[in-house]
Amino acid sequence: MERPGLGAPRTVEFENGTYAILDMETVDGVHAANVGIITTAKTIVFVNTGMTHVQAAHLWDFAQSRAPGREMTYVIMTHHHLDHCYAASYFDDRHSLIYAHKSFSSCMAETRKHLGATDYQTMLEKFLDIDSETFASHVGNVHPVAPHRHVGEEMSLAVNGEEVVMIHCPGHAQSELVIYHPRTLTLYAGDAINEMAGPVTMFGDVGDWRKWVTGLEKLSKMEIETIVPGHGEICGPEIIDSHIETLEKKIEEAL
Repeated sequence: MERPGLGAPRTVEFENGTYAILDMETVDGVHAANVGIITTAKTIVFVNTGMTHVQAAHLWDFAQSRAPGREMTYVIMTHHHLDHCYAASYFDDRHSLIYAHKSFSSCMAETRKHLGATDYQTMLEKFLDIDSETFASHVGNVHPVAPHRHVGEEMSLAVNGEEVVMIHCPGHAQSELVIYHPRTLTLYAGDAINEMAGPVTMFGDVGDWRKWVTGLEKLSKMEIETIVPGHGEICGPEIIDSHIETLEKKIEEAL
């Protein structure tokens, strides 16, 4: 790991001020989720937050270097799993407006209960199987925060004459959102799409997987050229059909 809590992040630049940040590493062998950055004339939109203070600072500083002087910053958390949202407080401290699905807080509370954690630090230590010394050296002074705005089945964020569309796509997690940017035909898919491992089904059951297929079928009908998955490499829309096929097979085997 080149820097504790950061790793060696890699930037993919698309067009007209849109980016993905890949390969941030929280501890050895444990990557944070991919992060999307959309810039407009007056705003910056972050899709996910990173997992550590140094990751969040890297994201913030990169965005500010490419889009200085923006009047407003937004954060959209794709879901409540800690690799996607743990560093949200860094952005909250900088007055970003934070969006997530309406089930985000209840899902987070259930995860804390499941892990037997009394606070967020203990929660992440259990999640990563690390001690408090490693937490201090790698994670730092950040923690999850409750969203400021709640998303239902679909919501459009209008920024400087263009849209950022948040779509509920449960299955991997009840709180899962995918974010569609019509100007660039890019989908920031959270863990609804996982290029690295395929659909991760360990958090749900047949009913959840069926909802997942329904959501993916909706996405397959949209005009998408590029997908930023929750984990793995940038990919094209053909991965949607492969995820549907995998999930349908999983459902069939479970019945």
